[in-house]
This record gives sequence, structure tokens and C-alpha cells, in this order.
Amino acid sequence: MSASLKVLKSAGLLFGIQVVQRGLGIISTLILARLLAPEHFGIVALVTIALQFFELLVETGNRQYIVQKETLDDEDLDTAWSMDILIKSSLAVLVIASSPALARWFDEPALTAALAVAALALPIRALRTPGMMRLAREINYRPLFRLTLWQKGLSFMTVITIAFIDPSHWAIIAGNLVSAAVLAVGSYRVDRHRPRWTLSRFRQQWGFSQWLLLRGIVGFTRSQVDNLLVSRFFGTTALGGYNLVREVSLLPALSAIIPMSEPLLAAIAQSRESRTNLAYRVSFSLALMITVLTPITVFIMLYPELIVRVLLGTQWTEFAPLLQPFGLFFFTFCLFSLISDAVIAQGKVKGLFWFDLTSTTIILATLYWFATDSLNTMAWARGWLAVATTGVLLLILQRQTRFGAGHLLLLCLPTALGSTVSALVTISMDVPWELPLVEFLVRGTVFVLLAAISTVALAMLFLRQTTEWQQLMSLIRPMIEKYRN
Repeated sequence: MSASLKVLKSAGLLFGIQVVQRGLGIISTLILARLLAPEHFGIVALVTIALQFFELLVETGNRQYIVQKETLDDEDLDTAWSMDILIKSSLAVLVIASSPALARWFDEPALTAALAVAALALPIRALRTPGMMRLAREINYRPLFRLTLWQKGLSFMTVITIAFIDPSHWAIIAGNLVSAAVLAVGSYRVDRHRPRWTLSRFRQQWGFSQWLLLRGIVGFTRSQVDNLLVSRFFGTTALGGYNLVREVSLLPALSAIIPMSEPLLAAIAQSRESRTNLAYRVSFSLALMITVLTPITVFIMLYPELIVRVLLGTQWTEFAPLLQPFGLFFFTFCLFSLISDAVIAQGKVKGLFWFDLTSTTIILATLYWFATDSLNTMAWARGWLAVATTGVLLLILQRQTRFGAGHLLLLCLPTALGSTVSALVTISMDVPWELPLVEFLVRGTVFVLLAAISTVALAMLFLRQTTEWQQLMSLIRPMIEKYRN
């Protein structure tokens, strides 16, 4: 099976996995949004930020190391597993010890117990078999599907049950612990590899991973710097609304787009020895990502109030204008992730770290000095800063791989024009129904159908002679014929 076909099939399988995984997560988030007031959701936001920080802080880069390594043996897997347990267990102890100080910093006493308990998920999740990383390396995600069903299903039931009994941040923490435990135990049913404790390859893996670990800290600061500033300048209630609306803008990214792009990391890594193949796959991957992102971004920025009213409820409408600038953040969030993975796949981790450090410093300084007047100013500044940093990193990737920038613009032209046509038609529509849900469904359906039809028609017009279009058709035709038969 060709690498392109494996990527396409794995992306489709990951999409199915994420429909279950993120779908249940979205439902639980929307239920919590209706059970908790903005001031209560501020505590949930702080706990969520802390959990994300822990996850990024202990990102040792083992998965990226295993995926990009040319030859792999059990010693590599076992060392990765041992490092993961050692680092995450040490960090869990550190978090538990420092939780009182963190609670005082955020001026939220409830964070002391919440952070201490939440930190236990780190060593529990680290116990999963490293054989799962080998499956990712082989672009084989089918064995993970059943585990995902159990993991997210049990976590979802835990969150919802506790949320109805006692709506608080403990519902999310308990669900996270259950998810970690099911992942750790179930992974040994998914893959037969049984690890043993060893640090024999520690030096080689740490030489690669230390930059990803440092990058995780910097990456967290860049992704959450606006939330941290909002908590300090505007208070917990404002943070609750700001963070929740931002999370709504990222739902499509976290639900499907970023997980579906994961196989691209392995595919790019496999072609790095050939500059021509590398440039082709990077350009093709970027074009596919932008084609998916553009119509979603346009719709988010067109109907922020309608989306918030339908998904979160009327109590959050005062924060609805923030969704418009967060449309920019959504677009660049996904694209930045793909570009970073392409850089990592070439082994250029150190350079990426210094870029992240420099860009994060600029973002922090800009937001602190020029964007603390209001939440709206903060959101727009964060959105445009994300556009700028993503653009610079894209230029760096172009210099590394030598893909054609003009050709990439041509590949993206159909989705840009198709989304524009769809937006103009949707805006001019007169929807007679006053119910927000009905209007959302009508406008959303029309927008998606028009965008899809227009993009495909324009792609057939402008891209029919390109190699990318011919390859895409060669992958799609057998699936269509198989479905007909």
C-alpha cells in the first residue's frame, strides 16, 4: 500500500475515532456550559489551563522520536516508556507540592485540592504500553478504535453523572482520571508489547526530546498567554467567558482536523531523504489543510452570536463578539500545528524551539503592553499575532523544503473562492424562522453545501492538470467503485 493511501485511510480512521472521542467531549462541555455560570466556569478554565500545562510540560517527544527514527527496536520503545513514567511521576509530585502556591497565585483556594488530584492522571497515563507509538509509526490506527470507545465512553459517563449531582470542576477532573486509567489498562489489550524498565537509550532520546520538552513549556505560554493575562487583568468571571468562547472556536480543530493530520507526520518523515518528494508532500498537506480550514473559519467569523447562542446558551451572548477574532486563531492553530510537525519530521527541533521562544516573547510583550484595555482588544490582538507567527513559520518551512509558494496559492484558490461565494449567498438569505437552532441548521447546511460544491467545481476548473489533483482522484475513484459494488 502506498504511503499516500495509508495516510488517507488512517486519516479517515482517525476521523471516526475523533468523532467518538471529541463528540462526547463536546457534549459534556456544552452540558457544563448550561450548568455553570460564567464565574463558576472561571474555576473550570483555570483547572483546564493547569491540566494543559502539565501535559505540555511533560511532553518528552517520545512519539515524535519513535516516528521519525529510521530503525526501531524494543530497546527504543522500552526506554521511551521508562522515561515517560520517570518524568511524569516526578512532575506529579512537584505539582502536588506546589498546588497551594498556585492556588494563591490565581487567588482561588479551591485549586489546591483540584490540582493535586488532577496531577495523578500524569503517571497513570504514562503506564500505557509504548507499542502504541509503534502503531503510529506504522500509520496503523485501527487497533485504537475499540480502546477509544471504552476510554471516552466511560469518561463521558463519569463527567455527566458528577456534573448533574454536583456541578463543579470535580466532574472534569474525575473524568480525566477515568480516561487515563482506561487508556493505561486498555493499551495492553490493543498491543502485545510488554515493556521492561530500562534507560539504556536515554542519551539518544533525551538529545532529541529535550528541545521538545522546552518547546512544550514555550508552546503552552504562547497558547495560553492571553488566558493568563485575562485572569490577571479582568478576573475569573471574564476568564470563564473568554476561555469558553475560545474553546468553542477550537472545537473543529480538536475534534477532527488536527487528529486527522497526524498521519501526515509519518508520511513527511518517510520522504525526507528525497527533497522533491518532501516538497511535494509538504505542499499537498498544506493545501489539504487550508482547503478544510477556510470555509469553517469564514462561517465562524460570519455568525459568532448565532453559534454562541446555539451551542452555549443565551447566558454567554455578551462574550459572543469574541468568537469572530477567534476564527483567525482557529485557522492558524491548525495550520501552525501541521507546519510544526513538518519541521519536526525533518529533525529540526532545536531551531523550532528558538523560533517558538522568540515568537512567544513578542506575543507576550505585545499583549501585555497594548491589549489589556478590553476582552475584545485582547482577542483581536491574539488572533492577528497568531496569523503573523504562522506566516513566518510557513516561510521558514518553505526555505527548508523548497516547495513552490505560488503553486500552493494555486492549490488553495478553489477553497478561497468557493468559501467567498458561499458566504455571499448565505448572508443574502432571509431565514423566516426565529429559533436560533433552526437558523443555525439552515444557514450552516446551505453554507457547507455551497462551499463544497463550489470548491470541487473550481478545483476541477483550475487544478485538473496538477499532480495533486490526479493523485487525489486516483485514491478516491477506487473507494467510489468499491462503494458502488
